Amino acid sequence: MSKIIIESAKSNNNLEAIVKLLDDEKLTQTVGLLLPLQRENRVQAIKMFVYQNHVMVVKLNEDVVGIIVLSAWYGDEGRRIAHHYELGYLLRQDQWNKGIMTSALQKFISILPSKITIHAECKQSNYRSKRVLIKCGFIYDKDDLWQRIIK
Repeated sequence: MSKIIIESAKSNNNLEAIVKLLDDEKLTQTVGLLLPLQRENRVQAIKMFVYQNHVMVVKLNEDVVGIIVLSAWYGDEGRRIAHHYELGYLLRQDQWNKGIMTSALQKFISILPSKITIHAECKQSNYRSKRVLIKCGFIYDKDDLWQRIIK
């Protein structure tokens, strides 16, 4: 397999690559992202999202093929829960079923601090994403929620 690299999305080159990645309307719809249609507004929304969350790009041979996002986790009452985070990720469709996201997430999880809980939402019908979560040590919690405790 080619070398998989994860790195911060906050450099300009990575921001441009993320915008290009998210220009794939079918991909954004698949993962449930709602982005502005007008290009200028879309770019602004993506930049704001990247700067407000911990976003990593997934690179394969220097080409950005996906992203991993870690965001604050809010409980049922809408209050921020300390040491709990929500995980999101997406991968360009031509790279599915190659183990890329599993490898990237394992690398990402290995650099996280200890004593945190990561939550991920995954629809029951999304068997590919469920396999990634299982391979990365997540356990099914309830409804469409999965979690992993980093010790």
